[in-house]
Amino acid sequence: MVLVTGANGNLGRLVIDNLKNRIPFSELAVSVREPEKARDLVARGIEVRKANFQDPASVVDAFTGIDTVLIISTRGGADVVSEHRNAIDAAVKAGVRRIVYTSGTKENISNIGRVHEQTEEYIKKSRLVYTILRNNLYAEVLVREMLSALRTGVLSSPVGEGEVAAVPRSDCAIVAAIVLTTAGHENSIYDVTGQDRISWKDLAETASRVTGKNIVYRPATSDQYKDAMKAAGQPESLIDFLLENYKAYSSNAYNGVSDTVAKLSGFSQLSVMQFLENSLNASIKGPSTAAMRA
Repeated sequence: MVLVTGANGNLGRLVIDNLKNRIPFSELAVSVREPEKARDLVARGIEVRKANFQDPASVVDAFTGIDTVLIISTRGGADVVSEHRNAIDAAVKAGVRRIVYTSGTKENISNIGRVHEQTEEYIKKSRLVYTILRNNLYAEVLVREMLSALRTGVLSSPVGEGEVAAVPRSDCAIVAAIVLTTAGHENSIYDVTGQDRISWKDLAETASRVTGKNIVYRPATSDQYKDAMKAAGQPESLIDFLLENYKAYSSNAYNGVSDTVAKLSGFSQLSVMQFLENSLNASIKGPSTAAMRA
């Protein structure tokens, strides 16, 4: 039996949608913090279990009787590594055979990178069979950057000339569903990326082309970005978090390209640039326009 954690989240829902044609829902369970928000999953015949990574006993209960668990990384708590360790320990106690973990690009510049690095090490020490999915930056984040720039005509981020091999969540979900339901992925690590590298200058040019507006990329320094975020009323903790991420992007830690999506799925992967164009169109003109361009 397969269990997907974080089933109320964006990635969790996409994974479930990809699993529906791969395994009977009678062989699928999900865990969520708030079961009342997952009534639609119950209606689809999916067993919903309550689990909170801050409550280890609840996770053991949720994982009992499960062969393979997809642990979708969380960013909700003050100590995310401890939450992940609780989930891994629970898997051991519950007799889970294999963990599939949604990690991130290997880097230790940002807190996210360090969280994933420590979690991966803990998984390996658990002696459980594992599959680690190192998802690159979600392409949806870049769509938000473009939409923000439309308001001012300027895309100003502290990224310099950095590039990322961003990947849509939908591609990450496809890969997760495949490794959950097929053999040959034991003790494997996959880099899950887009097929092309995108710079913030590319984002500005794409936004200009799609909207017909002149969007300029104007790299900001860390101090300039921090001052602008403070003036907008953003909390210091969020600003520091974002600056660490931008530092990782600017260092090109996220620019590695892999063929994982196409290789595992057997389908051609939509270019990230096309995904960005489709998504931007959907955001500013409505879903029908994006569908026609897909």
